[in-house]
Amino acid sequence: MSGVQDYLIDKEVKGMKQLAEFSITKALPTMFDVCKGMALWLSGQSGGKKEGEQTLKDLTKYGDKLSEIPLNSDSVKAFTTIARKHGVSFSLSEDTTKEPPRHTVYFRANDTEAMTAAFKEYLGKEINKGKTNEQGFKEKMTDAKSKVTVPDNDKATKRGVDER
Repeated sequence: MSGVQDYLIDKEVKGMKQLAEFSITKALPTMFDVCKGMALWLSGQSGGKKEGEQTLKDLTKYGDKLSEIPLNSDSVKAFTTIARKHGVSFSLSEDTTKEPPRHTVYFRANDTEAMTAAFKEYLGKEINKGKTNEQGFKEKMTDAKSKVTVPDNDKATKRGVDER
C-alpha cells in the first residue's frame, strides 16, 4: 500500500508543479497587464477625457455640449497657460478673415466653473498688465535729484569773493 500512496503523492506533486508553472507563465503576465490597465484608468490616461488644449474633433468626441468665448489674438498664450492650470479642456479656433485675426475658445459646457475661474484670473492679469507700482529708472533719478541738496561749504563763493 505504501507503493501506491507514493505513486499518487508523486503524481500529485508533479501536477501541482505543472499548475504552478502554468500559473506563473500564463496568468502572471495577464495580472500585470490588468494592474497596468487599472493604473492607467485611475490616472485618467486610458483614453478618457483629456484636459488642456485639444483639437475640436477630440473635444466633441464624447458628445458633450460646447460653449465658446471670443479672445484677442495677442493674449492667446497667456490664456492657454491659465486654462491648463485650471484643468479646462479647450480648443482654439482662429478666424483669419477678420483683421486683426480673432480667436475663439471652445470648451465643454460641464467645465463652466473651471472656465469661469480661469477667465477671471485671465481678466485680472489683463487688466493689471499695464499697471505697475514701480517707477521707471528715469523717474526715480529725477525724484532723487530734486530731493538732494548740495551743501555749500565754500565760504568764498557765499560772500561773492573770487577765488584766486
